[in-house]
Amino acid sequence: MPFVYQAVVGERVRHLVSPLTPEEVGEHGLCTEAVLGLVALGVDTLLPDHFEENPAFVRFLHETIADAYHVVPALREAAELVDGHATLPLADGRGDGVFGHVEARDGRLVPMSYRPDESHRLYTSGGFFELPESLELTLLRRMRDLQATAPELAD
Repeated sequence: MPFVYQAVVGERVRHLVSPLTPEEVGEHGLCTEAVLGLVALGVDTLLPDHFEENPAFVRFLHETIADAYHVVPALREAAELVDGHATLPLADGRGDGVFGHVEARDGRLVPMSYRPDESHRLYTSGGFFELPESLELTLLRRMRDLQATAPELAD
């Protein structure tokens, strides 16, 4: 489960959702790409209608997937079964959607073929999105690298 942080952004109090730990945030603050989205103030139970996605994080997520989908063992294994051409889904581990699709041709993943699914949501009634482990680790590493050098969003 991601962490929720209270921060003043501009002149407004916001509840920001991030996978970064309190220790990491305490050391570097939060950069825009490290914020999954905003949670409505005063909410006891988080429902999908209470969560607003951060477009900067969504772009960062899909850029990371586009750069690193080849590290997903299940995609490589599925591509090996392709004789000819096929489009393969990159499924969200919640089971309620896909992050996007990649192309496979003659047993191999096609480089630079990732296409995001615009209908994918970061938070649904099934909870927060679930990347394959290899992509999750890549996303967190890239986020931490960026976090260490990017300007803070909130103090």
